[in-house]
Amino acid sequence: MARPGVIVIAALLALIAAPAMSQARGQAPAGPTVAEEGSAYYGFEHLSVPSRDGARLYRVRIATPKKAPPAQGYPVVYLLDGDAALARISEPLLARLDAGDPPVIVAVGYEGDRQFDVLARALDYTPAAPDGRPVADPAGRPGGGADAFLDVLEGEIAQAAQGRAALDPHRRAIWGHSYGGLCVLHAALTRPASFDAYYAASPSLWWNYGSVLEEVDPFLAAPPPAGLRLTLMSGGEEVAGRSAGRRTHPMWSSVPSSAIRTLAERLEAAGVTARYEELPGLGHGPMLGASLERALLSIAGVASAA
Repeated sequence: MARPGVIVIAALLALIAAPAMSQARGQAPAGPTVAEEGSAYYGFEHLSVPSRDGARLYRVRIATPKKAPPAQGYPVVYLLDGDAALARISEPLLARLDAGDPPVIVAVGYEGDRQFDVLARALDYTPAAPDGRPVADPAGRPGGGADAFLDVLEGEIAQAAQGRAALDPHRRAIWGHSYGGLCVLHAALTRPASFDAYYAASPSLWWNYGSVLEEVDPFLAAPPPAGLRLTLMSGGEEVAGRSAGRRTHPMWSSVPSSAIRTLAERLEAAGVTARYEELPGLGHGPMLGASLERALLSIAGVASAA
């Protein structure tokens, strides 16, 4: 029988380890961000928007530059996983944006106390199966709600942003990472006129055994809208297959790690303004912050340090 002192020590160790394990599983707490702390360069507003089925509340933070807008209006960028994105936006980064053409930032997350709502984002960021059947990810989380989510994003959320700042209708961007990157890619292929710039970072192409790639041929069958720009990003460790950990479900291996680059090359060869960026030395998790910074600086017309 274990001694009482050993039991107490084990319990304390478990409590200490719990936050780290929680963060490793994508459950980092949604602590104060620049939206709560305030900025010399941006003002922040918070609103809640319900999902179409009424089952979720989107926490939307609209960040408007304090710098006067240009004559045509501010550019605007919509960030998926908005709580996690805001946790990686610093005041020095906002200062760099302010030095250029700063965009209105619309961070779309979920009401709650976590950076990621893993169940909600699995549903909202994944496309429906082409045959219409229910589909879940390897963890058993139901998916297929991307179009309903994008309807809210382009509808109620975009209208809220337009009502709070003068926006340039020809400079609309969207960014997402992982499942969010998959959602951005799906939007680019099926709603190419919805935004002008699409930034898909480490998109989960393996979802439903690569079914999003079936959307490429219909997309290429019609000329893309003028001005459409798609940026696909991945980390060097992802491409080398060293950042996935132990993944045994066959869905994980249904698409090769080089598929993102191959897709960008195919789109570019077909005349689409598509670009592939590989960030050396980065795995899947660190790609969130790194890709977000690159996207924001690109939108503001500010050169990246990397």
